[in-house]
Amino acid sequence: MTQASEALFTATRRRLYFSDIKILVPLTWTNTTIDEPATTQRFEDSEVRVDLINPVYGNQPYTIQPGRCGDPGRYIHLTPDYLISDNIATPWGPRGKVVAGEWGRLRWGVFDELGYPEDPLFPLFYFRIDGQEITVQPNHCSDTHIKGRYVDINTNGPCSYFNLLPDDNCRFVPDSEQTATSSLMSFTYLDSVSAGYGKVEHFCDTPKYLEVHQHDPLAPTRQNLLCEGRSAWEVMRQHSDFINTNKLPANQSVTPTFTLVREVEAKFTLVLDYSGSMDTNNRMEKMQRAAKTWILHDVANGSSVAIVNFGTDAVLQHNMTRVIGEETRQNLAAAVTGEDMGSTCIGCGLKIAVQVMDGLTNKVIMLISDGEENVYPYIDDVMDVVVESGCRVVTIAYGLEGASNLEELAQKTGGKTYFVSDDDDGSMLDDAFEGSLTYQPGDSLVNTTVKLYEYEHDVNNEAELNDTFTVDASVGRNLEVRMETMNPIAVSTPLYLISPDGQVYNATGFDSSSNLWIIKVDMAETGKWSWAVGLSGAAAKSHFQVTATAKARDPEVMPIYTDSWMNVGLEDVDASTQHVVVYARVTQGDKPVVGATVRAYVTTPDTTDAPVELELLDNGQGADVQAGDGTYSRYFTQYTSLGRYSVKAQVWDEGSAFVNNGFLASRLHHRTSLLPSSATSTRFTYLAPHAVTLFADGKKLGIPTRCCGSVVPYDPHLATPTGEFTRTATAGSFKVVKLPGNGDPFPPIRVLDLRATGITEHGLTLHWTAPGEDLDQGTVSCYDVRMSQNREDLLEDTFDVSENSTILLNCTESKNITSILVEGGLLVNLTIDVDLDKYQLYFVALRAMDSASNIRLVELQEELFDHLWDLFAKCAQCLEKAQMEQLTELLVGHADVCSSGDILHVESALEIEPGTCWSPEMKGGPRRMMELAALETQLYALPVSSLAPVMVEVGGGGTKGHDQLPGWAIALIVLGTVSVVGIVVALLVVDYLKKQQNTY
Repeated sequence: MTQASEALFTATRRRLYFSDIKILVPLTWTNTTIDEPATTQRFEDSEVRVDLINPVYGNQPYTIQPGRCGDPGRYIHLTPDYLISDNIATPWGPRGKVVAGEWGRLRWGVFDELGYPEDPLFPLFYFRIDGQEITVQPNHCSDTHIKGRYVDINTNGPCSYFNLLPDDNCRFVPDSEQTATSSLMSFTYLDSVSAGYGKVEHFCDTPKYLEVHQHDPLAPTRQNLLCEGRSAWEVMRQHSDFINTNKLPANQSVTPTFTLVREVEAKFTLVLDYSGSMDTNNRMEKMQRAAKTWILHDVANGSSVAIVNFGTDAVLQHNMTRVIGEETRQNLAAAVTGEDMGSTCIGCGLKIAVQVMDGLTNKVIMLISDGEENVYPYIDDVMDVVVESGCRVVTIAYGLEGASNLEELAQKTGGKTYFVSDDDDGSMLDDAFEGSLTYQPGDSLVNTTVKLYEYEHDVNNEAELNDTFTVDASVGRNLEVRMETMNPIAVSTPLYLISPDGQVYNATGFDSSSNLWIIKVDMAETGKWSWAVGLSGAAAKSHFQVTATAKARDPEVMPIYTDSWMNVGLEDVDASTQHVVVYARVTQGDKPVVGATVRAYVTTPDTTDAPVELELLDNGQGADVQAGDGTYSRYFTQYTSLGRYSVKAQVWDEGSAFVNNGFLASRLHHRTSLLPSSATSTRFTYLAPHAVTLFADGKKLGIPTRCCGSVVPYDPHLATPTGEFTRTATAGSFKVVKLPGNGDPFPPIRVLDLRATGITEHGLTLHWTAPGEDLDQGTVSCYDVRMSQNREDLLEDTFDVSENSTILLNCTESKNITSILVEGGLLVNLTIDVDLDKYQLYFVALRAMDSASNIRLVELQEELFDHLWDLFAKCAQCLEKAQMEQLTELLVGHADVCSSGDILHVESALEIEPGTCWSPEMKGGPRRMMELAALETQLYALPVSSLAPVMVEVGGGGTKGHDQLPGWAIALIVLGTVSVVGIVVALLVVDYLKKQQNTY
């Protein structure tokens, strides 16, 4: 980390470095000498995690980045082997530079500037367009030319080419000595040590800001796609870390201070509202029941609990007491009592809580309140005291009138916030109490309790309640099923369970203090379990809640686990300017669970309405930034009013879910590239990359292939079906302080994956993932597709006014094509008839519009069509191998002529015998000439005008004339959209003509 601090100081141009670093070790590491106990540190909040290897990434350092451009990531993942073994770490580059690059992803929300094998959006190589000059470039960002060569990973020899681009087995291998100094998002492993050479140690910058570390905004990288062409440095400079931050002296000490801390048990103080308004809607009774359940059954042994009641003033109801057994729990639960204490003085309760926990560590205040403050001191009066105390505050706003600054209190103290509606009969309160348990020392995931199932029902004259749930293969140890109700006399036959093999389990007892029945099974068999409870005549309008939890079946095998959150954190939400995204991450350990059905339920402030349902997707489109990574997401747009919104996620398998167990190089020949077909959900997409060791300039240089791009690869032979399973997770709540504008305030999202196939002289077919009427939800009203030979005609401010563009499809026409008007998240195919001139460069833009005429365009990407070889095969006049080699040498020798855009005439420089043929099957013809030229010059310096035509002498009637060397010419079709997203570059070879004296 000292090296990382030095690298960060250099990369941020002497502005930032790591000052203080705390290293957290587990509670169980009792033989490790520490500097001090942990105060607020916990594994779940750490920026850098040292954890078990993830088979998808291997020992590659990586950052979990579910957000969009500029959004912070979740954490950086490092493996023990990466830290210990130099052999494992060296291929990725110096550890300090690697961690500095990952910090850029984590802290400032920048992304990779490189390509990935077989990635549909971020290829390893691409065509770079500079005016009419077209070159093939390795996909990266650098301030100067990166020297190196193209190598076939299977043969270590020259690469083969397909459609004028290096094929899937080709890798660009940089020389070990370079003059380039950027980018950390591309080449952390380039670290020249010889005099006169540089080190790659900077982020790319935008030329208009600084003429170094230059950024190419049209390269098909994640950084460009997600940040709309902005460089990493341009994004970073907008972060608060860089605003008003000046350069430090070059000799500034950047060595961090390290402190080794160990986890300690949590200390909780319940601060419970007993003001008069808590008598409304049985709030007080519900609060007491939830608090007792939490004390008696949920808080861990070793944790400590104190209780404070507040109203007009506050009182310490029970001193801080360590939970060590049943007697302690019963005594604490008995103290959860009280009567109407008048008005509301939240500050009074907070002051006593801070005093109770003075001198302790890992301190958590759980504050429940249902109304605005009306007695001093207020929250604002004691806010600084609470923050300085080191207490984290979990706030629970009960009902619609909870104090307006509860979220601010939670945010400033590093806590959490929840909203509980008056219509809730227990589950939302239970979720809030459960959320506080994460502050207890983190147990290993195999010993973590996982919620499998949740059921709620309001009885209406039923004689029995029953349902089923599934215990999947990853869990089953310490199965616990609970049933609670506010009306225990409604139960005539206590809760019982029936296992898949028919064994009956009865409730072991009834807890009258929390109205709770519990059934425990030491090891539950896999399969479908049933439960039932008999009801009496007193059950009318009673509410019942049933939950099932368990731990990992095998202590050596991780359970499937779900976590849920929102992108807005604890800040107040201005929905007129902010887009709220709901996330759920489904994994087994760190391995992604792909293809699951994930649904979020959002309870609005208008609690009489049913929760809003959102199907979260892992398709790499809309709110989701990467397909197949196990993180499912969706925008929330259905606001009903100002106030607090509560979010919960449920996950289950409908027969398509599996665990991505990684991929093996030895099995890549059997890999599957699975792309979703038209009008189907794009929930998952997979491609498998290579991991190789290559050589450059005579020195061994390990070049690992970084994972992952637009999709996370998987090996179908290694992937494991999950089987039927269910999970639930609570995301917490967010508070909306300003609603979106009137009418239809949400435009369709950007289209990120516009592609084209089927290019001919008379048409083309476009493919993209449908945006929604409102961001990524619903169905757009129409599309507008236009084409031009000038990219400037298709930008947002010129799209509607340019006189030089051709309308391929207008909004009115598209409304009649029902096949393209599909739900957001589904794939769209559109074939367009249009005459394309030979040897021309075209740009095509697509614009989506909703019913209110809100518009979004498409992101610029690059792509190559697959129709070249058939046209080459039509060659009518070819050359012998020796003559082709001579022609190649001539072409290479005149690279400066080729790159200038002039036509290269070879008839005066090379005598060619007519009537000979070099067939494509013999790897000759113009394609081979292009391959050889590319290998020698390290780039394609072959502009349109130099390729069409290349003139050679042919025989005919005793007179010499000119004809075209087997007809190939290049036209580029760039597909994108206006406000949108970008350019898809496609290479199209138009059929040749055999007319004499033609020039095009």
